[in-house]
Parts: sequence; C-alpha cells; structure tokens
Amino acid sequence: MRSVDPGVYGRRRRALLEGLIRPVAVFGMGSALGAGTKSHGALRFLTGWDGHESASLLVLSESGTRLIVNSPFMQPMAAKMMPELDPTYLPASDWPMLIRQVVSAGQIGLIGMDELPMGLARVLDPLIRDDQDASYFLDRMRLVKEPSALQLHRDGAAICDMLFAALSDYLSPGKSARTVQRALEDLALSHGADYCRTWLTVRPVADRPRYWPGETGGCVATGDQVLFGIALTVDGHWAHGIRMGSVGPMREDHAKLLQIVSDCLDVGLALARPGVAVTALADAMDAAFMAGTDNLDMQNAQRFRFGHGLGLSYEDPVLTDAFVQSFGVTPMPMRPDGAGVTLASGMVLELHPNLFLPGHGGAALGEMVIITDADPERPIRHTLLPEQFG
Repeated sequence: MRSVDPGVYGRRRRALLEGLIRPVAVFGMGSALGAGTKSHGALRFLTGWDGHESASLLVLSESGTRLIVNSPFMQPMAAKMMPELDPTYLPASDWPMLIRQVVSAGQIGLIGMDELPMGLARVLDPLIRDDQDASYFLDRMRLVKEPSALQLHRDGAAICDMLFAALSDYLSPGKSARTVQRALEDLALSHGADYCRTWLTVRPVADRPRYWPGETGGCVATGDQVLFGIALTVDGHWAHGIRMGSVGPMREDHAKLLQIVSDCLDVGLALARPGVAVTALADAMDAAFMAGTDNLDMQNAQRFRFGHGLGLSYEDPVLTDAFVQSFGVTPMPMRPDGAGVTLASGMVLELHPNLFLPGHGGAALGEMVIITDADPERPIRHTLLPEQFG
C-alpha cells in the first residue's frame, strides 16, 4: 500500500490559515473516471486519497477535519492510510449527520460542486453552497508543483517515452490498431502507471483522436497516417504526450500539416518561461497556427485546445482556462481564470497543437513542459521527428 504524501498536512494547514478561513467541504470522485474528473485532483491535493470508483468528501475546519467515503470497501484502506482524518463510511443519507459533528451550524462552502451527483446534492442541499472563492484559492495553490510532485510527472514522462519507442515494434501492416493500443496500455501499467488511456488513429486520413475498440479495429496498412496520444498517471500525477508518423513514407501534404503544428509548438516552447502570461503563450500559438493555415481551406477543419495544465487533474485548473476548447463547438472567448496568470518555475503544461482536415489529413504533437528558471524542461525525450512504421 502506498503512503500518503506528507505534503498534504501542510497544504491543509495553509488552506485554512491563508485562504479558506471558514469551514469548507471538498468533494471528489475517484480516479476511475480518469481524465473525466477534475474534482479528484482537488480532493487528492488535500488528502492524498483516491476513492477509485467511489465518491468522497473532506470536511475541513479549524475545529476538526473528517473524510467521508461512499464505499464500505474503500473505508478500511482509507483508515489505514489516513487515520488522522478518521475516514468513515456512511450511506449518503447519513452524511449530514457526520458533517454536523465537525461543523455544528451554518452552511458550508463546497469545492467540487460541478461534479456532485444529483442524489448527493439533494441530501446535502440544506448544508452546502457553491464556494467559488474557495475553489479559486485552492486552484491557485495547485499551480506551482512541489519537487516531489515534479518528480512523479517526470516518472510518468519516462513511461510515455517507453510507449512511444515501443510503438515502432508493435505497429505493422495487418495488425489492428486496437491490438497495438491495448498492448501499449498494458505495458504502461506493468511499468508503474496506475492509470493509462491512449488514443491511436491509424488511417489513410487521420480524422480525429480514436480511443475505443469499436473505432480502432481496422487493420494497419502501408500509407496510413499514425497519431498516438498517451495520458497516464503515476501516483495520481498526470503525464501526457502525442507523437505522429506514417506507415511507410509520409505523404507530402501530410508533412505540410505536420510542419504547421511543429511550428506552432516551437512558438509555445519559446514562450514557456517565467513571467510570460499564459494567455500570451496561448495567443501566440493561435497566431502561428493561423499563419500556417492561411492558404488552406479551413471551412470544415477541427482542432482541440492547444494546451492545458497538468497536475493531479488531467486538465489542471487555471492554466487550462487560457486555452480555448473548440473541437466540435463554437469557440468561447471568455477565459477568466487563465487571464492575468503568469508562468512561474514549477508549473507544468501540456502543449499539443493539432489540426484535422476532413478528407485530407490530420496532425498533432504533444509535449510536456515543466517551467524552470532557465529553459523549459521537456521530460518526454522521444524525438519529435516523424517516424516511419512498418
């Protein structure tokens, strides 16, 4: 059984002394939802706890701190790992009783309201209120990573390197992309990842990220584009990267798409330094993208956000909000949480410019970036140059 990061004690104390002041409750789903949960990162930051497929609630107050878990099967492990939080299992209908043992009166600010299941929300409604100020304070606390956290991000990057290198051995004409994808995810788990999800698009025209068995079952063929994305965790800390190539020589038009995203990535890397506004970095990448695609028919083009924060959440808060998400939706220009934030040593980003042109091809590159006082650290070492597979 893993031990809890000792840094959580200091984080809880700092939260109470500096920012939260009043009692708060922190709700979190477990890591089983992978990249689909943000609440897990907030709860884990303050406790070290992972409820896996179950929900948990931390009640944080100067008068006492308590962890409530929503699974009787999780409670014994929680009690052994965090006895100071007196982890207790109760059915959701009894959570108010336990909360009132810690905070006897008044409404309690809640962090994680957006992911609170409706059943729990009905039970807790008389006690809780959405505390956006507390959420924002905690989000800002999470921006700069501690040295131990940065090392876990590097450990995850090393597993990404292993998978990128192994792709050449696994991918060959006649194999299904699904078979390759599952073998590489198993490889990640066997070398220390506690979670791994990949997307692997192997098609004559790379149209979008493809994840599931129903969309990755086709056989690899000479001439296919190859786009491979990895998102995994080591002790809850995310690592993420994207590489691309082709089965056999790359077509000239696909190489031009690769050049567009490569140039865009270079612009982002050049600005990934302390003191640079994260929105300025995002805007510079967008400008490079617009310049590179000026002569292309972009009417039906698609792209997902060019970057996001990494941490105990796949899209770590604040930094992520500087990058507009536009895949399948109308881009939203409002970026309130990312506005005004400048990069600082110890922050972790994923930069992944991308472009998908229906009927023509796709391109994507993804690079982890650790902000340092000098040049940005790029913990994934595998080459960004396109590879030929098969």
